[in-house]
Amino acid sequence: MLEFAFKRRSHRTFASIYLIGLLGVGIGYISITPLFEGFDETAHYSSLREIWDTGKIPVYGKSYLDQSVLDYRGPVHYDTGLPPFDRGLVYPKFFAQPELVENYLKIYRRPAPHAAYRPGNELNWQAQHPPLYYLLLARLLPVLDTFSFTAQFFLLRLTSYVLALCGVAFGLLAVNQPDQPPERNPAVIGFVLYPIILPMFFPEFARLGNDSLCLFFAGLAAYFLALWLKDDRNTRKSFALGLVLGLGLLTKAFFLPITLALAIFLAIRLWLDKEKPTVESKGLRALMYIFLAAFLVGGGWYLYKLVMYGDLTGADYAIRLERQGGMIAGFKEHFSLFQLIRGTLMPLASFQWLGTWSVARLPEIFQLPMIALAGWVLIAYLRQLKDRSLADAAWLPVWVFGLFLLGLLWHVLIGIALYSLGAAGGWYLHILIPWVAPVFGVGVASIIVHRWARRLLVGLLIYSIAFHGFALWAQLALFTGCAIKGVDKYYTFSGGNFCFDQAATIMHRLAVLGYPAVAAVGFCAGLICLMWLMGQVRRGFAVESP
Repeated sequence: MLEFAFKRRSHRTFASIYLIGLLGVGIGYISITPLFEGFDETAHYSSLREIWDTGKIPVYGKSYLDQSVLDYRGPVHYDTGLPPFDRGLVYPKFFAQPELVENYLKIYRRPAPHAAYRPGNELNWQAQHPPLYYLLLARLLPVLDTFSFTAQFFLLRLTSYVLALCGVAFGLLAVNQPDQPPERNPAVIGFVLYPIILPMFFPEFARLGNDSLCLFFAGLAAYFLALWLKDDRNTRKSFALGLVLGLGLLTKAFFLPITLALAIFLAIRLWLDKEKPTVESKGLRALMYIFLAAFLVGGGWYLYKLVMYGDLTGADYAIRLERQGGMIAGFKEHFSLFQLIRGTLMPLASFQWLGTWSVARLPEIFQLPMIALAGWVLIAYLRQLKDRSLADAAWLPVWVFGLFLLGLLWHVLIGIALYSLGAAGGWYLHILIPWVAPVFGVGVASIIVHRWARRLLVGLLIYSIAFHGFALWAQLALFTGCAIKGVDKYYTFSGGNFCFDQAATIMHRLAVLGYPAVAAVGFCAGLICLMWLMGQVRRGFAVESP
């Protein structure tokens, strides 16, 4: 694909090293993350098993977690919500009992006969989602069943992550300029800076879950949109873009705000066109073809949800709230100003970093420099828009990100109305990297023209890399029982050396749960690629800046 799409050798080299770097770090995360430590992996895996073993698509309210998942005998993630967080068999408890470790190695680290799906007694909340992702990945199960369970999970996660990387590749292709070196293209540079400033990208996609297919279709949509904007009267391109949006709708309801954002942007663009739209105009017809195709491919699922559950998205929280009397009744009983403020800030903070399902935290003060950096770059980008027409494609990230964020804030309100806890995962925003990454590049390009700002920016980027490294070490310590999730939700390390003096124990225990040698190779490859890319970025920006 890269050979065909990036016609110049320098572009192919840059894109290849960038994607290899992301792949290396992703493999590192996949290799160290214990089974079911990724968000909602128990439910996602159960959906795959149900589809392949029964031939039936999971149905919300009728599908249950696989009994083999409920009978899992290995360590589990820490609880979220209210303390105590170690009610289950968390990592320190597991490693304190050698017989459990030995049993785990026999059951999950060796090939074993496949146990067919059996419904347990806990509802599968992820059955709320459209089935496309699960239908695709379930086809891998008969091949993977010949491996150990940990190897199966590794390969399923890797497949998901590669889907996400393909979406990133298409997003990169959408902003590539054949006549401009990639290291001097701010939009391309934004892709390099993105995972440095927002390292939550890696835990989000290095897990089993349908967000990876969302990113694949988001990248494909960005690519087809870039082609369509160059020839917006082309019917084939209109239907191709609509088809991709429709497939995204069949993957997750996140494509509702994405599709709406594209509709608003393209409608504004058409309205501001010199050729005023009429029923007979080619521009209006081409625009209508996009969303007609999207509706025909993916709209049926949402009509089904509306008819069956009374909610267009069919989201678990929304259905439960409606059954409990609705938003107003819920607010009368559960509204909290503190939860509203907390819930509003949570998506933005967890967009930058949160970790995995255990949700152990580093002190928030350590994230502030990175959040400030992201905000600084965003403001710099928005300042570039003041003289641009609303029809300019530079406005599209504002629409996409803004409407997606509003959807997460709506989720916060639902949580408050349900049980006084406003929460929404900002890690979902990484689905939008094809549109958000260029924002970082353009913003940074406008910042570095000032010498003092350039130095501060470099310092914050170095800090971001250091933060990511320490957060990764904290995760390793947590997974191997050398650190715990305290009652204040922060990492609590044993001893006074942040577990660095227990590195040998950590590596030994990690070999029980994951693949430390593979992780080391992956992280080293990612670091080498990052160093090369940053060298290219430095050269490119040095040409532009005084």
